[in-house]
Amino acid sequence: MRPVTGRAPLVTVALPVFNGENYLARSLESLIAQDYPNMQLLLADNGSTDATESICREAAERDNRVTYLRSPENRGAAWNYNRAFDAAQGEYFKWTAHDDRCAPTYVSRCVTALEEFGPEAVLAYPKTLVIDKDDQVVGEFEDGMDLREPTPHERLAHFLATRTEYHAVFGVMRMEVLRETRLIDRFVGSDVVLLAEMALRGRFLEVPERLFHRRFHEDNSVNANPDYQDRAAWFDPALRKRKSLPFTQMTIQIAASVRKAELGLAEQGRCLDALARHWARPYWRHMAGEIRATVTKKPRSGLSAS
Repeated sequence: MRPVTGRAPLVTVALPVFNGENYLARSLESLIAQDYPNMQLLLADNGSTDATESICREAAERDNRVTYLRSPENRGAAWNYNRAFDAAQGEYFKWTAHDDRCAPTYVSRCVTALEEFGPEAVLAYPKTLVIDKDDQVVGEFEDGMDLREPTPHERLAHFLATRTEYHAVFGVMRMEVLRETRLIDRFVGSDVVLLAEMALRGRFLEVPERLFHRRFHEDNSVNANPDYQDRAAWFDPALRKRKSLPFTQMTIQIAASVRKAELGLAEQGRCLDALARHWARPYWRHMAGEIRATVTKKPRSGLSAS
């Protein structure tokens, strides 16, 4: 552990959005109210056709920490998430969704956790409250992503064995480490692969307070895109007519991430063994079903976490 000293490091919070007028203002309100003293907020509008643009421009005019980035067309969530990261500055970075909310101490508590632990920790996230369309708390969620194990294969095994909603992807991450990853790729479940890449590189810290308010509603990206093909098109519109094999793709890409990571051969082998035991084996029926569906040209649905 090391004490936090000197000027607070810059944190960039990026909010990618497409047609988010329903909850955007409430999400922005919670971000602007953060008590962290050195933060910039990037609003990445992916060609919205509703009131999103006016909401974003008003926020940028009202607060000089806010920068509005607009694309003339919707190029998919993967492109929008990544272009927001490309525009970021500072030592720490966080994505946030237009329909979720963050308690005022979200950023400060996560940064404090990372600064106190030191560079071995690459991501910090708080516990989760579940809210409804009216901001009422309707439950709690246990993410189980406190990955403090000292070795990559132990962290990867813990990560892959945890069946969760992967809210840690909205945590505060070290920019220099996140830059080494693929970021959000053009396939369903790429957020899972990204978190696996981060776990290979360092520890995850769970802040014990419930500072993340995840909104479940009928119009969120998963409910609005229940079919794998539609969900793939959410990541990239060009994929709408291609077959989506999310579990198969995630398995292949996590294995590729292990091989890409700067690990010794023995540690790579232990990581691949963790992948086989905690992911490929439990999900082999899903992968077999995806391959059968591809052969029979029948789309599958049901992935809950992206």
